[in-house]
Order: sequence, then C-alpha cells, then structure tokens
Amino acid sequence: MKRVLCLLTTTLLFSTLSLAQGTDKKAEKKGGGGVEQALLETERKWAAAALKSDAAAIDVVLADTWSVINAEGKTVSRAQSLDDTKKSKLTRSELSEMKVRMINADVAIVTGVWTGAGTDAKGQKFDTSERWTDVFANQGGKWKCVASQNSTIKK
Repeated sequence: MKRVLCLLTTTLLFSTLSLAQGTDKKAEKKGGGGVEQALLETERKWAAAALKSDAAAIDVVLADTWSVINAEGKTVSRAQSLDDTKKSKLTRSELSEMKVRMINADVAIVTGVWTGAGTDAKGQKFDTSERWTDVFANQGGKWKCVASQNSTIKK
C-alpha cells in the first residue's frame, strides 16, 4: 500500500507516451482501448529505439521532468538516461507481460518485463530481465512518461 501511495504521489507531483500522438477521443468514448493500445505501442517503439541507441526517438516519449529509479536503486535523470542510450549497444530489447491501468483520463500506469542484452554506457556487457513500471500523463493532448522504475528479475 505504501508503494501505491508513493507511486500515486509521484504521479500527482509530476502530473503535467505517445510518440507525438494525441489521444483518440472517439476510441475512448467507444471503450475501444485507444489510449491503452497507444501506450502499449509507445512502449514497443521505446524498446525498439533502445535497440538502435536512438535517443531522439526516446526523447519525445519522456516528459521534461522524467527520471527513473534503475535496477541498482539509483535515480537517473532524463539527460543522463538519454546520454547513456547513445553510448549503449544493445543486441536484444524485448518486452512481455505488458499491462495498462488507467488511473483517470489523464494518468496511466504501464507495467511489463524487459529482456535485454548488449553493452551498457560504461562498456560492461549485460544480459538481464527487469520488471518495470512507467507512469504516463496526458500533457497538452500528448501522453508523456513522467516517471519509471526497474527491478532486476533474479534468475
């Protein structure tokens, strides 16, 4: 419960992902899952961009105030994460178990598992799976990721 309250507090503090896409209002009204599907597609594009070290594609997904608590428990800023993306060379970047929970019309939480391999920004090889949480907010008609958290899945 404490984690949920912390996550919701973070969401409210950052309230202010879609790769430059607006919300499909007709799909929302019909209950067609337009927002949910757009967020899942954004997550897929984010993973594909990481595989290509394409920081520019990831940049449009992230809110200006975005940060991540990484698998080591460290807070990493947006600027540092984008810089690390440019320096990393991934050979694998796959998503699974994705779920979207709409908190309200302007806030959503997306969870899933990322499996990746390659060389990180420091030149260290890795092969890992991480469970992640991304919090999205509708900012001016565009969904942006406002906060993320990753935890390593022990093998």
